[in-house]
Amino acid sequence: MMTMGGLAKPRKIYLFLLLFCGILSTWALTVAGQEDSDPSESVSIGVVDRQQIIRDSLAGESLRNEFEAKEKSYREEISDRENGLRAQQEELARQRAILTPEAFAARETEFANRVEQLQRDVNERNKKLENMLAYGMQQIDVAAIQIIAEIAQEKNYTLVLDKTQLLMVAKTYEFSDEVIAVLNERLPVVSIVPSEELTQ
Repeated sequence: MMTMGGLAKPRKIYLFLLLFCGILSTWALTVAGQEDSDPSESVSIGVVDRQQIIRDSLAGESLRNEFEAKEKSYREEISDRENGLRAQQEELARQRAILTPEAFAARETEFANRVEQLQRDVNERNKKLENMLAYGMQQIDVAAIQIIAEIAQEKNYTLVLDKTQLLMVAKTYEFSDEVIAVLNERLPVVSIVPSEELTQ
């Protein structure tokens, strides 16, 4: 495999990788070789399908499985707490007739505080899930971009585009399967929880 600096012909290659991250950010990568460049040199185009890379790669499968497991755990936790609040609400309604106004108001305030805390916790869990998904996707994107750059250099592509941004493209331009094959070897598994959080 040819390295970044190992070009057979001195020139400058511009490789644009239009890969979109989970929150609509755009990847753009410029790969520079030697100083001299030939302006008359024709453009050679390659195409990758980021959605296919994430869907069909082992890393993408690992990301989905871990994310769904974490989401299920959070959902079950919140559901249990919601059931507890419903039971408390029903009990509070039954006690209204026998409690003094002051005692009822105190318990009603306690119940309202628990409801507000649950809503805050739901928002926190949702934010954690978003961050976990973004962290996992970032690992795949970083590895995939490196692989795409290496393959593009081997094939002398001067422009690499994301298929999802194109209206139509011939299959001969695509090399997503090659990217997936290398990605499966280099990054078969990703974690959605940063290592520093695992040690806490």
